Amino acid sequence: MLGLILHVDDDRSVRDSMSMLLRTEGYDVRSAASGSEALQVVSGGFRPDVLIMDFNLEPQMNGAEATLRIGEILKYAPPTIILTGNMSGTRMPCVVEAVVWMTCKPLNPQLLLATLPGLVQISRATRTLVAP
Repeated sequence: MLGLILHVDDDRSVRDSMSMLLRTEGYDVRSAASGSEALQVVSGGFRPDVLIMDFNLEPQMNGAEATLRIGEILKYAPPTIILTGNMSGTRMPCVVEAVVWMTCKPLNPQLLLATLPGLVQISRATRTLVAP
């Protein structure tokens, strides 16, 4: 297993295709359809190395907000890839404790697969640096 990935997207077909891509490459992937569901996944004990978050999830909690709340639960800030189909009007909160890459959908799969090993390594190397 190359790393633990939590992927959050409200579109089932996107979740399914991302899971298939990452599992084929050797990653352990958990998927969630909302920020609330992602919080349940990490509260249940899953400790992801990397988050892949859709920005536009639900009115109560966007992907950036879910990322911050996940970090609070985990007591570390996983590197995060935030995807959005529409960057206009996107307001990103300040995230200073994590590597964050924000990009538009669709994400090039080769670029994602080339990036993930480094993000997993950063996550594992810096996890103990974040104070609980």
